[in-house]
Amino acid sequence: MPFSFLRYTMRLSFTIAVLASAQHSSPALAEHVEAPVELLYAPGNMLVAGTVVEINPSGRLVFERGDVLGGKGRPPEKIDVRVPKRVLDSAKPGERYIFGYSLARADARDPTRVVANPNGAVLISSIGLDPALFKDTPAARELLKAGRSEHGRESRRFFDLLMKGFASGDRSLQMLAAGEIALEPEIGERIGASDRALIEKVARDAHTFPDVRASLLQSASERPAELGDWWQATSTDVVTTSPLDGYADEASDPAGLILLALEVLDKHAVKVAPDALKRWLGSSRTPLVERACLMLRRESPVLERSAINAALADSRLPDPTRKFLNDHLRRLDLMESRVKARKGGAD
Repeated sequence: MPFSFLRYTMRLSFTIAVLASAQHSSPALAEHVEAPVELLYAPGNMLVAGTVVEINPSGRLVFERGDVLGGKGRPPEKIDVRVPKRVLDSAKPGERYIFGYSLARADARDPTRVVANPNGAVLISSIGLDPALFKDTPAARELLKAGRSEHGRESRRFFDLLMKGFASGDRSLQMLAAGEIALEPEIGERIGASDRALIEKVARDAHTFPDVRASLLQSASERPAELGDWWQATSTDVVTTSPLDGYADEASDPAGLILLALEVLDKHAVKVAPDALKRWLGSSRTPLVERACLMLRRESPVLERSAINAALADSRLPDPTRKFLNDHLRRLDLMESRVKARKGGAD
């Protein structure tokens, strides 16, 4: 099962998504989550440049093999790779890509063992690789080549190329760099004032892809000494200014980013204005509605109920949200009755 970043899965936390990726992606992730470039060159994985020659609606891309950039053995001239649907929708025949794939997976009966994947070649997916598919550009080649060895990944040149990837605006390179920051401690040790300013700029920019921003916000909230203390203001801005709905392009849908912002603010006990939370009760994304309800309840159970009732009174409320809030109110009633019963028993 390929990893899908939080903007698509709407998991209840970015941390859970990270842990889930270790269980459902490449065999190299079975025991721990490797930094993305290290994973691309891990034993059993292949990194190849190739041209798309066929798009199979069943969920596969066929590449005509070009340069083999990493891995052992010689792949066939035509490489048939299973990919997520969103990649299938965005790939273009005749386009050249660099892609990382694996023919193996962790054994479901024994995760320490690796077995052949019955589905054949699958794009590698993990933090920073969503999935491992890059436009075949000089910048991508230079960065990936620089990270081929452990020595290379520890070099100043590799770090500088990661920062160049951030500045490029290329989503796949930005995601790769964000993954390296999240998972490679030595990268954090190299970050200076100018690098920190660049990372903050990318994270604050509303035009940056939401999954990149979410990854950077998560990392900054956990390591503000390295990345800066901008995460709190940026998370608050995401929560207070993002529109409730209306994103036709899935790749630009900020739902996962908003959920992540709410969670890091909640985790670090940052007070969010009740009105900023109430507006999310009108969203069609029930994970956002649920998180906003929880945060309102921590302010005041009465405040949560009044906000829910106000949302239900709005005729424009999406049907899935209306159902969720009505069910949520019944759950609250049940919890309160149980609390009263316990107190009555204690008397």
